[in-house]
Amino acid sequence: MYDPLGCKRCIHICPVGVFCTRPIEKRDYSIPPKERVDPTEWAILPTWADWCNGCGACVKECPKDAITIQFASKSITQST
Repeated sequence: MYDPLGCKRCIHICPVGVFCTRPIEKRDYSIPPKERVDPTEWAILPTWADWCNGCGACVKECPKDAITIQFASKSITQST
């Protein structure tokens, strides 16, 4: 199984720091707030997507083709 948190290539290659790791929060609000976050479950998120300059470095670096950049006027995907 591929581990994106072990990889983090997108985080390291991004020149403007768009990505960060965040815990995955359970959306079940019947669960007490302190138990909504499982400290063992994390995701890599484009937290600061509006900083993206569209260089495509993360798209090219991702070994699983898991990243696509889309702007209103253009789309950047890795060609294989």
